[in-house]
Amino acid sequence: MSHLEVLESELRKFEIDLAAPQKLALANYCEELTRWNKKINLTGLTGAEMARRLVVEPIWIGLQLRPTGVLADIGSGNGSPAIPLHIICGLQTSHLIEARTKRAAFLRHVAARLKLSGLKVHKARFEEVANSLGAIDWITLQGVALEAELIDCIRQVSSTTTTIVWVTSSGVEAPLKPAKILRVPVTETRVFLFHVV
Repeated sequence: MSHLEVLESELRKFEIDLAAPQKLALANYCEELTRWNKKINLTGLTGAEMARRLVVEPIWIGLQLRPTGVLADIGSGNGSPAIPLHIICGLQTSHLIEARTKRAAFLRHVAARLKLSGLKVHKARFEEVANSLGAIDWITLQGVALEAELIDCIRQVSSTTTTIVWVTSSGVEAPLKPAKILRVPVTETRVFLFHVV
C-alpha cells in the first residue's frame, strides 16, 4: 500500500475527511519520514501505526482545537504534531524548535519539499529562542517532559491567550492543573491543555 492509501485508511477510522491536497501533503510527509528514518532515528513507528500516531492523531487534535495564529512546537524532532497541524489548520506561522542538528535538517527538508510557507525551523533549545519568537498563540509538546524549568520559560513568553497543548500517553499525570483534557479516540492518547499566565 502507498503512504496515501495507508493515510486514507487511518483517516476513515477516525471519521476524518480532508481535502485531496491536504491528504497528498500529509502522505508526502509520511514518505519523507520513512525515507529519512532509515538514516537517522526519527521514530520507532512504521506503516499504519506511524500514520495513526504522528499524522492522524494531530489532525484529530487540530480539528478539535482549531488553532490559528502562531504556533511554537517544542522538541519538534520528527515534525509531529506541528507539521500535520500546519497543513490542516489556518496557522500563520509555525516555529519548529529542535536542538539536534540532523533532526533540524530533516524538518528543513520537509518544509522545503512540501513548500510549507510560514514553517520556520530553529536549531536550538526552546530556552535559547523563546524570547525572539514574538507573540505565541499555541505551544505544542509531544514526547517532551513538561519539567519546572521548561514551564517557567513557557510562562515568560506566554500571554493570557496562549494555550499549551501537551500530547502524552494515557498513564502520565499532568504537572499542572489542566484547563481541559482531550482523549483521542482509537489510540486513547491524552491531550492536556494549559494556560500558565
